[in-house]
Amino acid sequence: MEIHHLRYFLAVARELNFTRAARSLHMSVPPLSQRIRDLERELGEPLFDRSTHHTRLSAAGEALLPLAESVVSGFDAIPERIQSRDRRTDVRLAVPDVLNPLHRRRLSDSLRSMQEGYRFSLRQMPSLNMESALLANSLDLAISHLGTTDDRLSTIVLYREPLGAVVDTSLFPGRTSLTLADLRGFQYLQGPRHWDLGERRAEQLAARGVQVDPDAQFSDLSGLQIFLRSTKSFALAPLESNTALALDPAECTVLPVEDLAATLTTFLLRRTAQTAMDPVVEVLRHAR
Repeated sequence: MEIHHLRYFLAVARELNFTRAARSLHMSVPPLSQRIRDLERELGEPLFDRSTHHTRLSAAGEALLPLAESVVSGFDAIPERIQSRDRRTDVRLAVPDVLNPLHRRRLSDSLRSMQEGYRFSLRQMPSLNMESALLANSLDLAISHLGTTDDRLSTIVLYREPLGAVVDTSLFPGRTSLTLADLRGFQYLQGPRHWDLGERRAEQLAARGVQVDPDAQFSDLSGLQIFLRSTKSFALAPLESNTALALDPAECTVLPVEDLAATLTTFLLRRTAQTAMDPVVEVLRHAR
């Protein structure tokens, strides 16, 4: 059975007249009758009750009619469905927990500008997990606060931003900056591991007279503010970040530390061999 057999059957079922059906198919009656007989022979059932005065669907023809209509309709729709399918390239992009607000806005604008050619699947995850996700091929690109030394991955530095001390506002009224001397005797509060990515930062601060207690760790902004209001302590955060913006200025503030060269670097990571991502990488590297 071929699709044209069903088309011939539908034409006759529509007209209930072989002459008119043949005319609609731009063919003569004998070959049309032969095609219908071929179909009936294959199905083992007569599809029409024929007489010299009328042509009617048989019980088998009645049963075949909706099936034939569905098959022919689905067959005819194939070109449109193929041509209208979404041909955009899928991109699985990971973003970290903390992004510079300006970069976040530019990143959103850049992703929106590429939506005609790419379909982005966004995932938020700790920077610590991004390298392994890229190597496992569960990500295509990652915006991370950690670089990589794996030669299967490529690293592009997007930007570096200075870190400031998050302190209780009442401790340094009127100050626009601090020094490490101002923080001597303070307790350094470490955030969640995926926030605090400076491996040797605690050691460097301890060498300058800052108290470091590994158990003095906050997990969110609420916990941080309780620490700052209740103890003589400080944390580090980018001067311009959602973390800084979310703080209540009546309680906490972020001040630059003049003699502390602490920065947070933001990278774009990708698999080196995945050249299909090159156009997206070029757009994202300029969205900083």
